[in-house]
Amino acid sequence: MPSRNIMDRIKSREVLLMDGATGSEIQRRGVSVSKGSTKDRLGVWSATANIDAPDVVRAVHEDYLRLGADIVTANSFWTSRARLAIIGEGDRWEEYTGSAGKIAVEARDAVNPEAYVAGGIAPPDLGDLHREFEDQSRVLAEAGVDLMLPEYVGSVEDCVTAVDACATVGLPVMLGVRHVNSDGTMQYGESFVDLAAALKGHKVDAISLMCSSPEAISVCLPKLRDAFGGPVGCYANIGYRSNPRFGTSLDQQLNLIDTETCPPRRYAEFVREWKAMGAQIIGGCCATGPEHIEAIRPVVVGQS
Repeated sequence: MPSRNIMDRIKSREVLLMDGATGSEIQRRGVSVSKGSTKDRLGVWSATANIDAPDVVRAVHEDYLRLGADIVTANSFWTSRARLAIIGEGDRWEEYTGSAGKIAVEARDAVNPEAYVAGGIAPPDLGDLHREFEDQSRVLAEAGVDLMLPEYVGSVEDCVTAVDACATVGLPVMLGVRHVNSDGTMQYGESFVDLAAALKGHKVDAISLMCSSPEAISVCLPKLRDAFGGPVGCYANIGYRSNPRFGTSLDQQLNLIDTETCPPRRYAEFVREWKAMGAQIIGGCCATGPEHIEAIRPVVVGQS
């Protein structure tokens, strides 16, 4: 367990390094992320790796920690009962969620006990959003995570529901807002002023822009910073896309193209920009890997 509360560090204006992608990195290491998927829709993504390939999940966490990540995110993105029901495993959601938290905490304790584990939770698409987030938060808190990360949330209404549900366990809550637009709005055209107003009086300790292009984040981050008085951050999607010419299965279709669209050196340039804009929590989302975190660490910690 870290000796310093993460919010104390953020309030002292430290900039913290998050990990890179977990799901795409697990897939890059040979683990299937296609269970329950159709041609047009992801199934449970990397959720089953917590049971099927725990050593790979742990290795991903440990690699990010060895590169200096201050925060690693548990592989609990879609371990909700509603999402796991797609593959008939809805009744085992606590096992999958608890395993995600346990693996990440054990990796942290082994490599850097001063790092933090975020309990990442994404909306399940189906089911009761509040119930799913609250229940997963409870299990992750019991597993020993240090903060809750309701992420991949698109609408203002869902953001409020997500932070309220995650706040029930009494840990810091950092919200991750997905798919922001290059015109400076949220996914569905809502403004960051709307988001900040709706979250006023609710427990949200930081807001990050995530799973969006680096270019869109560069446009939206100043708008979020101006609208929201708390700490802000970002972790971008750099090009994990479906491409049918690579085959018919989802594992074949999902093509890692980060070396073409945003290699580590280019990602570090974006990070330098975001840090200058006031970002205090910076990492990577889809298609970023350890090489990206290694490249951005000097920028985040002020060595470059």
